[in-house]
Formats: sequence, C-alpha cells, structure tokens
Amino acid sequence: MKSDYMFNKQRTAGTLVLWLMIVLAGTGCYTKKSQEGETAPEPKSESAAPAATGAEATKAPPAATPPSAKAKVDVDLYLEVSNGMKGFMPPPAADKKPTVFQSRLNKLISEVEDGIYVDSKRYYLAKEDGQGQPVLDSVSYGTLKNTITSGIKADVRGTPLPAMLQSALANSIKGGAVSVIVSDFIHGPDPNNPGQFLSLDSDIRSSLKQAEHKNLVVAVLADASPFYGSYYPAVKKPATKQNLTGQEVPFYTWVIGPQAEVQTVINKVLRNLPAQQAYFGFSYGAVPYSAILKAKAFKPQGVVYCTSRTAQVCTSVNLIPEKGAPVAFDIALDLSQLPASMQEAAYLKKHLQLTVTGGKAAIGTVVAATPDTRAVPELATYTHFVRVTVTQVTAATGTLTVQLPSVVPAWIPQWSTENDNNPAAAPRKTYQLQKIVEGLQALYRDKSEQVFTATIKFNKETN
Repeated sequence: MKSDYMFNKQRTAGTLVLWLMIVLAGTGCYTKKSQEGETAPEPKSESAAPAATGAEATKAPPAATPPSAKAKVDVDLYLEVSNGMKGFMPPPAADKKPTVFQSRLNKLISEVEDGIYVDSKRYYLAKEDGQGQPVLDSVSYGTLKNTITSGIKADVRGTPLPAMLQSALANSIKGGAVSVIVSDFIHGPDPNNPGQFLSLDSDIRSSLKQAEHKNLVVAVLADASPFYGSYYPAVKKPATKQNLTGQEVPFYTWVIGPQAEVQTVINKVLRNLPAQQAYFGFSYGAVPYSAILKAKAFKPQGVVYCTSRTAQVCTSVNLIPEKGAPVAFDIALDLSQLPASMQEAAYLKKHLQLTVTGGKAAIGTVVAATPDTRAVPELATYTHFVRVTVTQVTAATGTLTVQLPSVVPAWIPQWSTENDNNPAAAPRKTYQLQKIVEGLQALYRDKSEQVFTATIKFNKETN
C-alpha cells in the first residue's frame, strides 16, 4: 500500500508540474536567473523566441571546423649560400653583434632541430654548380649553424630564383616534408637568357606548379637585416655591385606545404613572425561562428533573438529594426587557425566585408577576445566579436555574411622596386617583388577569393 501511495503522489506532482509548464509555454513567459540568483522576466529582444518547428527545433546547425594544425611536421630547410648572401652572415668577432638575419636564423634552426613540433628534419645549402644547375647540398645541423654564424667562405654563384624554388619544392614533395626556404630572393637569371627578366612572374608560376597540383599553400615572411660587404643587385647599372656597411637589405622565408602543416610551422616553429607576412592558397571555408545574444558583455540592441531557442550555436535570428532604432548584435568567430597577421583586430576591421541580402546593414566594432570573455562558457571558444548593425529589412528572410577576402598586403608593393642598384638610397626594396607575388597568385586563381565566410540567416519579425 505504501508503494501505491508513493506512486500516486509522485504521479500527482508530475501532473502538476506538466500543467504548469503548459501554462507557461502558452503565455510565452520564460525566465532566467540574474547574477544575484533572483528570477526575472527575460526580455524579448534577447531570448524570447517562439517555438521552432521542423528539423530546426531538434537539431542545431553544425559549426564548421577549419583545418587544424598538425601536432608535428617534417621540415626541409633550405638556405641559399650565394655570394650575394654573404653580407647577411659576416664573420664573427667578440665586439660584433649578430645581424638580424643571423639572430633569426639561429632561432629558427634551433627550433627545427630541438623543438617538439618538428619530427624529421633535413638541412640543405642551395647554390649553383659549374654547369649553371641548382644544387641542394644536404648538410648536418652543425654545418648549417656554422655557415650562419661564421659566414660563407667559398666563391658561390646563386642559382636563378625559379630554378631554386622548383628544385627545393620537388625535393620536399618527394620526402613528404614542408619546405622552408631562406633567401634574399633577388632574381639573377642565366646571363645567356636575359629574357627571364621579362618573364619572372610566369617563371615563378611554372616553378611552383606542383604546389597547385598538390593543393599546397605558400606563406611568405619578409624581414630586413644590416648587410656588410658586396651587394649584387639585379639591375647592374650604373654599378654591378655595391659595398654596404650595415644598410638594411630584405630577406625572405618561404614556407610551402599542406595548409595544416604550414600552419604548424608558422605558428609553432617560426613564432615571433615579422610584421611583413603574406599567405597564398589559404582557405578556411566557414569558420566556427555564432550570433551572441545573451552574453552580458555583448548585449544586443533592438528586437532580435535566436530563431531556435534550443540551438547551442545560433546561425539564424529573428529581428526587426524599427524607425530610428536599428538592430545591433555581435557575431562571434573562432579564427584561431588563421595566420597570426589575419587575427589582428586592426587587420580584420580594415578588411572584413559584410554582404547583405534582404536588408541593409554594416559592420561596427571588431574586437578580439579578452580574459573576461574567455571566462564566459558561451564565449570561451571564440577569438573575435564583430558587431553588426541592421538598419533596414526589405524582405521576409535574408542573410548577413561576414567574409574576409584574400588580399595582397600593402607591404608588398612598398618593398618592390624596378631598380635595386642603390639599396642605401632605397632600403628594404627587392627587385620585382610584385611580379614574384603575381606568379604566386596565379597558382591559386581558381580558389575562393574569400579566406572565410560566416553567414547568419535572418527572418523578419512580425508584430
């Protein structure tokens, strides 16, 4: 009897709870707990969503996941050792500081040799043989380090730039490794074929065709270092060489390989990247994103709420801007897999674009995550927050698409010159750098012009 009594009592209590839930659902009144633990009505503009129907009511749209960086990679490191590179690596002395080039290369090869992110590693000195063909001398870590710290002793000709790139890439593809190529990238064509000056862009494109065929990406990092000794410009007039005594000359590190592996190299191995960065072939499709409508730090404005009240990731909203009262809310993005320069808030603010269908809207603020936002569970996985203001809705449904276009950084034309004969008068200039980059761009002409897109659907709210 006691068990029957308890059963009936529990059933009665359950019936009462069910009846209360039906009443609350019918009135559309949902509650939430304030920070003080008190219960208060939830404003419609933040979360009071009508019941979703169909598949949307039971399943939230999946968040897109960009390619993740690999835990470990294999690396082939190539250092050009032509006469033109000697000035970056002057002989050591107790009263001499290392050049920027020597400091950066020492740190790089140390990380490759001893760090936890590189599995197999191989080192090469890239030069030209007596027949004008590129040679990749396989050397030990010790030999490479000694070359960087003590300088290049031999009289060594540099191989033409396209030939060096082609040879290095073919070697790394064969070994299944990421190519890391360090050079001044001054084009010195075959003296018997000066026409190569006019076809540098197409020659670069041809030399790296395997990158396109095998879906590899290219990261270009540029820096400048004091240079001591004979500098050999591409343009030989009025002088075939110049003697420099510490003037800055550019040098470059190119990283070529599968996107996930290149990300590991630039984010974990190279680290402390120079300000001048450019990325070619990188694509992330749709990064993880969500409309943020309930977080205290990103309070929305106006009538806007998630279409599905059960979705953990909100990619569809109901909204209506009223006269003189636009709707504004934040879209959270996880850009952690993007190259470091693309994650800078200033870069995103400058380059992010908003495409709108069914209304009018604009991007407002773009802010990076802070320790405070990372402490909030619903915000913890996101790195950036983009404020979108909707001023007008012209259709029953529409979309707000935030996208980052693939652009050529401004530093590239600034560092490019058609005459590199006098680096003291025009420092940080590389002969036809822009044409070199045009050759790179041609490899990816059929890829998406967008690094990523994030689309929020919206429905026009009815009064």
